[in-house]
Amino acid sequence: MIIPPKPTRPPESPPARPPGHLTWSATDGRLQALAVWTERRPGHGEDAEPLAAYHRPTGDGLLAVFDGSGGSGAAAAWRAPDGATHTGAWVGARIARLAAECWFQGVVDSEEPDTPERLKHCLRAALDAAPRTARSKVTGSMRRLLPTTMAAVRYRLGDEGVRWQALWAGDSRSYAMLPGSGLHALTRDDTHEDDALAQLRQDPPMTNVICADRDFHLSAQHGEFREPCVLLSATDGFFGYVHTPAQFECLLLETLGRSRSVGEWAELMRRAIQPITADDASLSLVALRFDDFTHLRAAFAERYDSVVRSGYRDVPPAGGPDAVRDWQDRTWQSYRPTYEELMPGVRE
Repeated sequence: MIIPPKPTRPPESPPARPPGHLTWSATDGRLQALAVWTERRPGHGEDAEPLAAYHRPTGDGLLAVFDGSGGSGAAAAWRAPDGATHTGAWVGARIARLAAECWFQGVVDSEEPDTPERLKHCLRAALDAAPRTARSKVTGSMRRLLPTTMAAVRYRLGDEGVRWQALWAGDSRSYAMLPGSGLHALTRDDTHEDDALAQLRQDPPMTNVICADRDFHLSAQHGEFREPCVLLSATDGFFGYVHTPAQFECLLLETLGRSRSVGEWAELMRRAIQPITADDASLSLVALRFDDFTHLRAAFAERYDSVVRSGYRDVPPAGGPDAVRDWQDRTWQSYRPTYEELMPGVRE
């Protein structure tokens, strides 16, 4: 089992100042995995640590990220042993992470089905077990108890290909990145706005999140790739502060091209995203069926050249807001068909 470590300190030692970020990587045969986690306020970030788990005997794996919804879950919910107080959003994201990890371990260690309904049951049971002592000044339809998003990809690595299932609630996202066609969204945000560029401009409210005090739903989408592929899940701190959806792919490919190992790729992604994001940011990624990191990097070299030639990377240097908006609209219309090719349909 491959699971990112959490920062630890020796017993009885004084509390260390939180680092505000964490990167992690691992390689196992034709599997290469990494995770990136950053906080805007060290020690108080509402993204849980990313989850990346892999079960060697079966070739089953799970990627997942969790973004506590700070607006609707801003009430204090837990006081740590060092005296730090954390919000319901902070707690909810970490409870959801624990529940997802327990769900994955349960399904790989038994013959139980790995259905969205079973995952929802695990999430609900964990949230129901949490104390409900928080009070908030936020009332009405916006208030939630222990609210969090989740984007996860359950996959199975085989000799012939990779089967995958995306599971999500809220506006965190999962993607596939393929050498021939680039970045494909596997999820659709739980918002009333379905256009990814409009979502960047508006940041619309979510219509569904995991929480303890109301019903929620998990959406699911599945498929299979016969070629080597990259799967990833990310919170909106990674993809929500670029100019267009294509620029998130540019960030992934540019840092990949400058890296010499999967661990360096994780570190370069962290350094690239921290100066531009205005939120906590977390990402969990796995590259499957590439022979080694050199093969992985070479496989995407032509794709990176293509996105640069298409003008997706660089914002117009002059012309003001109207020129930027025209560039966004133009490049999004050419990029959108491939980006949305694997997305599920619009929910009724």
